Amino acid sequence: MNNIDGRRLSDSLREEIRFKAIKDWHAGMSPTNLAHKYGTSRKIVYQWIDRYNQDGWDGLKTRTGKTGPKPRLSPEQEQQLKLLLRTRTPIDYGYQTTLWTCQIIAALIEKTFQVKYVPGGVRKLLKRLGFSPQKPRWGAWEQDKKK
Repeated sequence: MNNIDGRRLSDSLREEIRFKAIKDWHAGMSPTNLAHKYGTSRKIVYQWIDRYNQDGWDGLKTRTGKTGPKPRLSPEQEQQLKLLLRTRTPIDYGYQTTLWTCQIIAALIEKTFQVKYVPGGVRKLLKRLGFSPQKPRWGAWEQDKKK
């Protein structure tokens, strides 16, 4: 079998390949030969063997679920933050601007929920909540519009 991009295979097909490879390994086939037979690297074959040794056949099943760190704010807190951002302005909290910046929102989150965020984390949080970055318009707001 030639090296193939396993990411393009279905989950069930990848599971089947892992199960067959471990059965062949039990039958005495070396990891090098398994890698060649199943079109993958030896490193991947060793990972399959480790997963099998740790968790048995269940360890070879496709892993599902979200990866990455858990959100710092609960869903209720996120909804409360969303409401605050839509109904209030930074002026209401003593800032000299009407624009929500990531720094101001991070300070608001820390003050309201006692959870620290860095501006980059606030940016990701806002994207997840459905907000998009907005740029202020420059120019005199008093001027007449062109007719």
